[in-house]
Amino acid sequence: MPMTDSQHDKLKLQGLQVELAQLRAALRAVEAPAPNEAALRAQFREAVRRKAIEEAMVSRGGGSWRLPLAAAATVVLAIGVAIGALVLRVERPVPEPLAATSPEAASVAVGAFQPLSSAPRLSPSSSYSVVRVRIPLSAFAVVPGTVQDGTIEADLLVGEDGLARGIRFDEADAALVSVAAQSRQ
Repeated sequence: MPMTDSQHDKLKLQGLQVELAQLRAALRAVEAPAPNEAALRAQFREAVRRKAIEEAMVSRGGGSWRLPLAAAATVVLAIGVAIGALVLRVERPVPEPLAATSPEAASVAVGAFQPLSSAPRLSPSSSYSVVRVRIPLSAFAVVPGTVQDGTIEADLLVGEDGLARGIRFDEADAALVSVAAQSRQ
């Protein structure tokens, strides 16, 4: 039959009580050593004598050298900081800032947007967004099925409805597009 927790606790408690009784019986026989009065007095006198020697050394100046040394070190440190501050504060001529000497960007002639054939007319009263895109050269292939590597960049004019309304090619890419368009005709 399994033991319950309370039965287990009772057995544990009984075991502890037995062990404590054995410990008490063992400690009854132990006694403190007899006091050795002479040895205790000798130790006390020795401690008093050591303390008196230490106090005499301090009063004669044996340990008083630390305070003047600390004061001298503080003065030297303060003088060093003051001299360092003066050296760093010397006014040096401030160089005038140089203007950025980047070459001026060549003004790129920006052409007008060309309306897309599938888009409604461009209206000056409408709001548009400009989106930069890369178009693969294969989209301008003269002969269908030919592969042309590379891309060109163009700006798309996008209306409020999200549909492209016009396109503008970069100046460098415009020649390539016009050659491709002429070849198609």
